[in-house]
Amino acid sequence: MRYGVIGTGAIGGYYGAKLAHAGQELHFLFHSDYEYVKQHGLQVDSCNGSFHLDDVNAYLHTEDMPK
Repeated sequence: MRYGVIGTGAIGGYYGAKLAHAGQELHFLFHSDYEYVKQHGLQVDSCNGSFHLDDVNAYLHTEDMPK
């Protein structure tokens, strides 16, 4: 299964990152944080466990995302 998070914010970013960390295929649409995430990955800090995603499928435009 393939998932897309449109407008990655706190909630979508958290749950999307949890799915990606569990091995699911995730694609994230970013706006202001796109360049940072492309260069540095996505860090999740949580009381339920923190982790970092190095290689994030990040996009700036919906038309660049897979169907």
